Parts: sequence; C-alpha cells; structure tokens
Amino acid sequence: MPAWILLLIFILAIWNPASLALYAASVLANIDSRSTLSLMFLGARLAITSIGVAAGITLWLRRPGAIAFAKAALALFAIEAVVRLSSRVDLGSAPPGTRLPLALLIVLHNAAWYLYLQRSRRVRACYDLESQSRNGSVPL
Repeated sequence: MPAWILLLIFILAIWNPASLALYAASVLANIDSRSTLSLMFLGARLAITSIGVAAGITLWLRRPGAIAFAKAALALFAIEAVVRLSSRVDLGSAPPGTRLPLALLIVLHNAAWYLYLQRSRRVRACYDLESQSRNGSVPL
C-alpha cells in the first residue's frame, strides 16, 4: 500500500473525527447559546466526517469503489468548509481575517488529495484500477 494512502487514511479516519470531537465538545458545553443553524452545521459536519471515516476504512481494506468513495468524501469536506467559513454562523471558530485563507487552504488540500487519487499510478495498481493495458486494448 502506498505510504501517501496511509497518510490519507489517517486524515480521514483519525484526524478529522478527533478534530470534530474537540469542536463538538466545546459546542455542546454551551448548547443553550447556540443557534439552530449552528447545530445544523454541526450535524452536517458529523455526517460528512462519518462518510470520511467510512472512506478511510474502505481504503484500508482495499474495497472496490474505495477510491471513488474517498474522492466523494474529499469533495464533501471541501464544500462543507467553504459553506461553513463563508457563513456568519460560528464567527468565533476562526480568528478574524483568516476565514478566506483557511477556506482556500482546505479546498487546496482536498484538491491535492483528489488529484493524487486520480493520477497516481501506485494508487491505480494498488486498487486494481488498471482496466486497460498499455496499448489501449481491453484485457480479456
């Protein structure tokens, strides 16, 4: 298994859930002062992080469709970050002046992983994504 895939599995299955757990703990500590929209964002993050964990597990187990699932999870993480950081909900979650750079950094980070999954020969070989031989004919 390529080393970069192991890092992506760590990010999807361990890092993202741990950071969400820390954020959720701070939100739930003062849930009375949170708006309904803020709690809806938290629920959406929980669902997207769950999809990311499932994608990390499928990558680890080398299941069919694991790469497509991981790409979908990365796209969802990027969309969620842009929506969350462009809204007025939870203005205290990022220091002033850092919301746009943070959103761009998250989008670029997820886009880089997406391109890695799309273009890497090692990934294609590891997950048996080579459906055509070098001369372009379909193997029988």
